[in-house]
Amino acid sequence: MSGAHKRVLLLGPTGVDKVTAMKRLRTRMDGSLGHDFVYVDFENDFLKARLNVRNWVTFLAQDIAQQAMTWRQAWDDFKKTLGSEAVVLGLHATYVSGILGLRCPVHIPSICSDFAPTLIVSLVDDVFQMWSRTETRAQGQEVKGRPTFEQLLAARRAEQLLGDVVLSHLGNPKARHIVCATGNNLDALVNVIVFDAPVTYLSFPISAPRELAASGDSSFVAVINQAHLLAAQEMITNRHRAFISPLSIDELPIVSKAGKVPAGTTSVDFECDKERWNLVELWGNADLSILPCLSETISIPVKQIDDASSAMRTDVGWRDRRLVLQSASLAIVCPKPPHENRITRGVEDEIQTAVTVGITCNYWQQQDWDPGDFVGNRFPAAGSMGIGQTQALVQKKGSLEELIRTPPP
Repeated sequence: MSGAHKRVLLLGPTGVDKVTAMKRLRTRMDGSLGHDFVYVDFENDFLKARLNVRNWVTFLAQDIAQQAMTWRQAWDDFKKTLGSEAVVLGLHATYVSGILGLRCPVHIPSICSDFAPTLIVSLVDDVFQMWSRTETRAQGQEVKGRPTFEQLLAARRAEQLLGDVVLSHLGNPKARHIVCATGNNLDALVNVIVFDAPVTYLSFPISAPRELAASGDSSFVAVINQAHLLAAQEMITNRHRAFISPLSIDELPIVSKAGKVPAGTTSVDFECDKERWNLVELWGNADLSILPCLSETISIPVKQIDDASSAMRTDVGWRDRRLVLQSASLAIVCPKPPHENRITRGVEDEIQTAVTVGITCNYWQQQDWDPGDFVGNRFPAAGSMGIGQTQALVQKKGSLEELIRTPPP
């Protein structure tokens, strides 16, 4: 298909289930478009055959030069298999374990010259789900890794950074690197891979809807969910659209819950699919997210959460800024909460970040939540000096449906 990416590099830290994500993506692509690709799991398909050691931790404990040599041997094996078919190559840019921390034996020049991806996807996930997967796999054995929350967050940051490094060394101005969470809609990845669709970032308050819902008013949560349902349908109707939502990762609820437990409590139980923003209600169907949310209750040591809480809070701002900057437009839903005369700080920061670099911001405000047109007055019509950059780039839409249907310029 015209615009389809033939070489996709899929990065993802330990604990992100890339294999299952790609199985779901292939099913979605084949069912909706008849498009297929070959998925290569580099570590399992090639690297493990070259290890010649007792276990994975033994490999990670080796001198980095030895690790790098083994990695290059595995890469040479992989390179011989490359043909003309579309390939999604899944690999870890970094490896992390509880004993050894972060390691990086990958050879970036080989990735750039031999594979030459035109699209790099950094697949990220809620850290509590990453931790649960690694703990389940380890079964209590330290030799199998068991990274902490802090180490998993460090690996998640490093993967994204190395994705940027690969992009900078490709020398291809048309190549892209996008960050996408497993809680996002599958069709966003479908449309980016097959149609090179530009990204629209869904911007909206998150704390305010939650606070209203806690007081018994779920109307704001319903509006946010409705925006996502419309976006899900728009990506099917128009395959040149791809929406990415900040709620694809939702880690602060576990931080909040751990902060409220009585002193001396050693662990906290967390229902992933109920205590983070519900992905089924967000997208309308459990099959529509890249990965479904874990359905079980997981018991997490409070110390794990406390040690990583600052990093999780910091990552919210960093990640949202990154999601804005990789986008061609913003679709902003109700920047002013009901009963408040303010645009929330998070949305305000996202608008300012976007405007600074020339990204179009479209917004819709529910009228009965803003009878005095506070938002419209914040972005007024042209004054005596004519229209300014913010006025040119921030545009009001008459309905939520119009907001979602408006494509990037």
